[in-house]
Amino acid sequence: MENRNAVIIKTSIIGIATNVLLAIFKAIVGLLANSIAVVLDAINNLSDAMSSIITIVGTKLAGKSPDKKHPLGYGRVEYLSATLISFIVLYAGIASLRESIKAIILFNIDISDYYCWCCDKDYLRKICKECWCKNEFSFTY
Repeated sequence: MENRNAVIIKTSIIGIATNVLLAIFKAIVGLLANSIAVVLDAINNLSDAMSSIITIVGTKLAGKSPDKKHPLGYGRVEYLSATLISFIVLYAGIASLRESIKAIILFNIDISDYYCWCCDKDYLRKICKECWCKNEFSFTY
């Protein structure tokens, strides 16, 4: 049991560090690219880090020895922490859906304004210019 708890805690700490680094990187890229999807993915990574913190706390509490007040131990704390994590993930999903819908409804982006950004190579730039000048790929969403 002690080895299991140590593995859970070690894995959670690695997960926290990785998710925080990913969240920082994705937030910077998302803000620079003005991409709601990448920013929301950064928020998702932060919610994953929070879930790992809850997992560590739940594992520590569940590993406590039985006492007079809890003669069967604290094993059910793991179930409560899993329930809390599920609510956090659900909330993050609903918030992402809400923000995505707002971004779709409020913004009208013409992709033809951004063709040079995605076509850096000369031969690709020529192809893109021809396509957009002919309005073959010009559409809004």
